[in-house]
Amino acid sequence: MFITLVGFITGILIGLTGTGGGVLLTPLLMLFTPFPAVVIIGTDIVNGAVTKLLGVLEHRKLGQVEWRLAKYLIAGTVPGTIAGIVLIGALKAHLAPHELDHFLKTFLGATLFGVSLFLPFARGGRLRLPGQITESGSKGEGAKLAAVGATVGFLVAITSVGSGSLLMIFLLLVVPLPFGKLVGTDLLFGLVTMALAGSLHLAMGHFSLPLFLKLALGALPGVVIGSRLTRWIPERYFSWLFTILYFSLGARLLAG
Repeated sequence: MFITLVGFITGILIGLTGTGGGVLLTPLLMLFTPFPAVVIIGTDIVNGAVTKLLGVLEHRKLGQVEWRLAKYLIAGTVPGTIAGIVLIGALKAHLAPHELDHFLKTFLGATLFGVSLFLPFARGGRLRLPGQITESGSKGEGAKLAAVGATVGFLVAITSVGSGSLLMIFLLLVVPLPFGKLVGTDLLFGLVTMALAGSLHLAMGHFSLPLFLKLALGALPGVVIGSRLTRWIPERYFSWLFTILYFSLGARLLAG
């Protein structure tokens, strides 16, 4: 029941903001379930792919997917995701299971902690990167987007965090589109990234069917509800909530 309830809550957050899956679900499962970290990450990524597929379909109905922007992000995520999976394989070959668990939890905790410190400035509009992207079809801007896609894909593959929490920060900073369109585009990127990473984790045996079914039972209805709420709830109300959440979970994982 706990896993399904958490899946439902994260499904709402994914549909509403494009983030919430790996950044909330993975740390909670690591803290409160007995599954190995690598199995939790793999299962969460597969669940995220299914959840984001439904989210993309819902946002597409609302006209909230920017396809030109997404294609460059997706072009970068493929090599980045593969690189992350290669790193996981190398770590498994050189580390004992408990050492791998410790590394993944520490890396995830540090990622969450860093995002929590950056998030208020990004979403509060007090921090800007040079050169806002105005035409997603230009080659220079396409290369920048592909590089971001590669970085985020790498982080998704090794932690299951990144496709929403990290990419949305970048999109909010440099892409002047309505929030709903950024969420829809982010979900499309996350779908491709997680489908690729999830298939590779499945091939490596990093998956639990019982855990997946419990997560999906809550996440699928949640993402439909969250997607519909994007037109009603201003995003600014969630910025500090996410900051507190990321900081708390990141600090808890780093503390062991």
